[in-house]
Order: sequence, then structure tokens, then C-alpha cells
Amino acid sequence: MSKYGDLINVILKCNELKAIPRMGWRVRGVRDGESVAEHSFAVAIISMMLASRMGIDIDVAKLLKIALIHDLPEHMLGDIHAPATRLLGLDLKEAAELRVLEQLFESLDDADEYIGLWKEFAERSSVEGRIVRAVDKLEMFTQAYLYEREGNRMLDDFWGYEDNVRDFEFEEIRRLYEELIDMRTRDERGWAGRDGARRDRSEESDALE
Repeated sequence: MSKYGDLINVILKCNELKAIPRMGWRVRGVRDGESVAEHSFAVAIISMMLASRMGIDIDVAKLLKIALIHDLPEHMLGDIHAPATRLLGLDLKEAAELRVLEQLFESLDDADEYIGLWKEFAERSSVEGRIVRAVDKLEMFTQAYLYEREGNRMLDDFWGYEDNVRDFEFEEIRRLYEELIDMRTRDERGWAGRDGARRDRSEESDALE
């Protein structure tokens, strides 16, 4: 196969992420939830916007590459959400992800670069890898907030799971998370009122039947 044939095959496999759902949302009743590709795009956008605001030396090109490839193994493995990861063990999951990446990129001349960048994410071995680890979770919280705002009330586990904030070592990311928590707290008061009103209307309807 030509080098262009090899590359187009890799591109086609990467495009499969568009059809892979984020399972954490699906198991909690989110209909038409985001795909892994949509999540990765959002992680890249957030990482780009934060890069110039963090006051530290960041290789922005590397940062964006890591953001875009961090979930590529899921084109084959699917999105293994947190409860499943705890059962499998993180080491086993990451070993499988590494094998998938090695197979995905084996025909490309720059395979070692891509695999090395993914390892920086998995191992938290560079500042860019650690930022993407943190933004990966921050983006999850922003999406959880949006789903809650649309009416889903089954996402409390995302906010209460300590591992979801373990990588918030950077002040800018931690403050964004805290701002999101404040917004959610304020909104919860409104959600409670609206949910209560809906229950009251439902009970009145039942009483009239």
C-alpha cells in the first residue's frame, strides 16, 4: 500500500470517533449525547483558550496535538467510562489503549511522535499532558452542567467523584471549575422550584381524573 493509502486508512479510523458515544452520559439517561470526537474537539478548544492565560511556558502545538489524540484509542475500544475502568483496572485499560495506538499509527513515519504524545497524557509526564488531563475533566463538567440545564437529574455522581478533580493542579482550571460549581448551585435552586411545580401540576392532573 502507498504512503497515501496508509494515511487515508488512519484518517478513516480516526473518523470512527464521530460515531462512538460517551458512555457515561448514555448510562445516565442522556439522549443523543455527545460523541468522543465532539468531546475531543471541546478539549482542544478549551486547551487553546487556556494556553495564553496560564502564565507558564507551554508548547501550544504539542498541547493541541495531545488534546486531539488523547481519546483516539476509543475508535476501537469504545468509551470505557469510570465504573468500568474501576472494574478493569486503570493499568489494564491504558495498556490496551497503548496497543490500539501502536496498531493505528504503525504504518506512519511519525508514529513514535504520536505515541509519545499520548504517553505524556497517560503518564502526566509533561506540563502539556497534565493540562490536557485537567481539561479533559473540566470539559466533562461543562457538558454535565449543560445536560443538567436541559433537564437531566442523574448526573450527581460526576460532581461527587473525587478522581474527577484530582488533576486540577492549575489555578486557572481550578477557578473555572469553582465558577461552574457556583453557577450550578445557583441554578439548582431554580431547578428545584421548576421540578416541584411540575410535580404539583402532575398531582393536580391526577386528582382531576
